[in-house]
Amino acid sequence: MVRVTSDDQVTRGAQPRMTLGTMYFGTTVPQDVAERILDEAYDSGVRSWDTANNYAFWVRGGSGDESEQCLGRWFRRHPERRDEISLATKVGARPRPGARDLDEALGLSPAAIDSQLRASLRRSAADHVDLLYAHIDDTTVPLADTLGAMEELRQAGLVRRIGASNLTASRLRTAIEVGGHGGGYRFLQQRFSYLWPAADADIAPHVLLDEAVVAECSAAGIAMLGYSPLLSGAYTRADRPLPSGYATQHCNAMLQSLADVAAWVGLDMGQTVLAWMGQRSTPVWPVVGVSTPEQLRSAVTAVETRLPDDALAALDAARMEQ
Repeated sequence: MVRVTSDDQVTRGAQPRMTLGTMYFGTTVPQDVAERILDEAYDSGVRSWDTANNYAFWVRGGSGDESEQCLGRWFRRHPERRDEISLATKVGARPRPGARDLDEALGLSPAAIDSQLRASLRRSAADHVDLLYAHIDDTTVPLADTLGAMEELRQAGLVRRIGASNLTASRLRTAIEVGGHGGGYRFLQQRFSYLWPAADADIAPHVLLDEAVVAECSAAGIAMLGYSPLLSGAYTRADRPLPSGYATQHCNAMLQSLADVAAWVGLDMGQTVLAWMGQRSTPVWPVVGVSTPEQLRSAVTAVETRLPDDALAALDAARMEQ
């Protein structure tokens, strides 16, 4: 068995190639633990942090304010560090007051985008966000109106860059056409991992970063991010089975290849997934949700590990076999 040497393991750069996902900060991850994770992220050089204006309303007692408020408390404690952090939030998928369902989301009309973003800024103790996502595809609003409203916020200095999440390839193509050359969405965040679900799997409200979406992003120069990269711990925890839709013969073959490569490079299977994502021929930046500082450190180790070309080729070959 060939192991990667310590000199080969660390890709030294400005920051680890990952985004910290803060979905459950302030709800299932208590405030004090969340702040320790944020401290650890900062000390580890992780400067890309991701939240949304509805995290995590579905948790018992949750309102959707908690994650942004948690980050706001940290920024108030460390105001000198705010400009070092690339803060991303999302609008559109927050339920209307009194509702508890995405079918009654605030949506992406210009007025809704403006009011949601300003509320996010108050909760986050920020005067701008570095990246604003349209969290859902609101088909009741013309894409030109949604993109126009986000661009107005960018020109006003409240937003630095804009992106989208959960778009099919056809809807992304339309958004690219509406945005025109050099405009529109520059980032796309979708569900993505090493394993992919069966074609008929129901993963709603998530939308997969499939090959058709990847092709659209690559052609338009849109940076890709992947959420749920670790499938809620299913790669490493016996008490976390694979989500429904992943119990396929193809997934079993991919898992064997993943296990072989993980043993080769001295990482666990989840870490290997994170390393692979950023080193693909079409890189996908992982958005990694963690609930302890130890998990954050594990993720940083993963994304700073350089996989040998042969290992990458083996993983890609297993994934493409049908």
